[in-house]
Amino acid sequence: MSDWVHTFKGAVLASEYDFTSHMNSRMYVSRFDQATWFLLHAIGLTPASIHEKNLRIAIVRQNYQFLEELRGGELVAIKSGFLAVGEKYFRFLHQMYNHVSGKMVATSDCVAVQASLDQGKSVALSAELQERAKIHLVTANVPLSAEIG
Repeated sequence: MSDWVHTFKGAVLASEYDFTSHMNSRMYVSRFDQATWFLLHAIGLTPASIHEKNLRIAIVRQNYQFLEELRGGELVAIKSGFLAVGEKYFRFLHQMYNHVSGKMVATSDCVAVQASLDQGKSVALSAELQERAKIHLVTANVPLSAEIG
């Protein structure tokens, strides 16, 4: 357990914050979306491999928790892992940190499925894909390690 994947590193750019220098909420969502693709890549799913099988990834539930504001110029890091892996779904968690202070600033808790573009409904995850995701099973209440970057 607790094999977190480091899925994003960046800085809050001038185009990403409001007049009070706080990062816009749409940028939190964008960063979590980017982190999702790197988490999926860690288990062998890429846009090309999904397209090749005529599938798509559908987020069927997503909950955000905003804990603290990020300001212009601050460094940000995201770590991600799976909370549950079922026959037809993944539940995963992203934790966003201020990279310098180490404080958690936001989380995104998601449930996703693979869906067939032909049938328009979810399909079972392969046993191999389920096993690769289980390597990255985490618990949400694991204390932050000394190394987040």
